[in-house]
Amino acid sequence: MDELTILNDQLKRMRGMNKFYHLQFLNDVRFFLLLTSVFLIIVQYNINISYLLPLVSLFGSVMLAFHAYYLIFSRHYSEFLEKKINNLLKKDLIITHKLENKYFFPINDKKIVVAKLGKDFSWFSFVTLFITFYGILVYSYGMYLVYNELLNSQYVFTVASITFVTLCIGYWWFVQNIGEKRLEDIYGE
Repeated sequence: MDELTILNDQLKRMRGMNKFYHLQFLNDVRFFLLLTSVFLIIVQYNINISYLLPLVSLFGSVMLAFHAYYLIFSRHYSEFLEKKINNLLKKDLIITHKLENKYFFPINDKKIVVAKLGKDFSWFSFVTLFITFYGILVYSYGMYLVYNELLNSQYVFTVASITFVTLCIGYWWFVQNIGEKRLEDIYGE
């Protein structure tokens, strides 16, 4: 089996992985939107449902970040493979990575998970931030109700502590680009 065939097979696998995690991400967004909407309606009739709002928001954000984690990985590896194939062919034949970098977000730039701020801000970045702020609002509303209406400061402290740890690890991994730096070590970008 020649090198070009092997690289092309790996590229197909990465593009398939990218498709799968995009679909999974969108399915989870729909699921968490539906679930939180139902809980927001029910909380008007049963205040105890507010205990679930922060947990569902936090869990949803971790799951969506998990999918983003795989999307970032597959984009990086796909770009690496496309460049390697183009170098072997000695022409710029495969340009998907260039389109993705311009249209969605530049994969190698500093970003907030997959949202690029500044001149490369895109609809993709807006949607990412929109979903994030929706989750923050639902989370905050639930925490507000539990603290002010149900007077349960122990719950608020516990969930806030878990949230703090989650945010610190998310910042370390995504904003400081630790995962992407690990990839650079392997294929020397």
